[in-house]
Amino acid sequence: MYKIATICVIIIFCLKLSTQAQIGGNSSFNYLRIPNNAPLIAVGGMNVSIRSINMIMQNPAIISKDMSKKLSLSNQQYYAGINTTSLSYVHDLGKAGPIGLNMQYYTSGSMPQTDATGKETGTYSVNQYYVTAGTSHTINYYTLGANLKFAGSNIGGYSSYATLVDVGGLFKHPTRDFTIGLVLQNMGMSLKNYSGVSQTLPFDVQLGTSYKLEHMPFRLSILAHHLHTFDIVYLDPNKKQPLDANGNPIVEKKTTGDKVLRHFTLGGEFFLGKFLSLKIGYNHLVRREMRNEARSGLAGFSFGAMITVKAFEIAYSRDWQHIAGGYNCFTLNTNFARLLTKKTVPTTE
Repeated sequence: MYKIATICVIIIFCLKLSTQAQIGGNSSFNYLRIPNNAPLIAVGGMNVSIRSINMIMQNPAIISKDMSKKLSLSNQQYYAGINTTSLSYVHDLGKAGPIGLNMQYYTSGSMPQTDATGKETGTYSVNQYYVTAGTSHTINYYTLGANLKFAGSNIGGYSSYATLVDVGGLFKHPTRDFTIGLVLQNMGMSLKNYSGVSQTLPFDVQLGTSYKLEHMPFRLSILAHHLHTFDIVYLDPNKKQPLDANGNPIVEKKTTGDKVLRHFTLGGEFFLGKFLSLKIGYNHLVRREMRNEARSGLAGFSFGAMITVKAFEIAYSRDWQHIAGGYNCFTLNTNFARLLTKKTVPTTE
């Protein structure tokens, strides 16, 4: 019970910080929102209910003892030459419970540096990262978990840092493959920033569920995000508006339906036997925000596959954030417990 009490105190403290930080302006450290592995990207980029090592950064309540000694390594070729690497590991500490560790690193390589006149004076690099340690505690069918994050950003000779907390809960049905997850993400405060002025953090409240059909090899996931803010619709004031019969611009208006749908992502998984699965995802917010005036293309859609080979799981995904094209991600999962287990050779007397 002491774990539950400690997590509740953290929730109250960090909610106060996050509420203060959300007043006005755009948030910093937005790279914390970028999904960091292929299975997550493939089902829409957000998921707080699938019980997998690839989801522990989304919901710390997913961390469990049966994931002990599991390792996940991912590489993602993001837009504009940005390369990201992610490493996750879970270990069971016995009575202290399971602990989940994660490291995420982003780099854009070297870029030319110029002075006020445009003359090149050298090069500089942009590097961003965060490290996380989390744990969980289970009572019957309910699990409560918390992640502690430290995030850093370096641009040239300048730096910015923040400490954040995720708090999540998970309900697992006792007999069916059915889960419900609720998460409060990225609560905390900036320790140092570029401008010297306190900046907002990418706080989010997410609620999701996953259900595997009993007589079909298919699992459906539905997630609602940004539940703390109903209206997340952005209308571009510079967008060219169509004209009515009198030549007057038709002003684009927000609709209730659009406000609701932008909160949802969908994910589906098809299990083709024990060793192969196909995944597909859809993010309505991405599709609406990243379309241009002519078309949307595949923006908002993602797909992927995972194959199991002995003690390894190899996953690939492709995600489209814009009609200009998508990006790829590769993930390798392994279980050290299986990898290091030696088969006993029978002997004859």
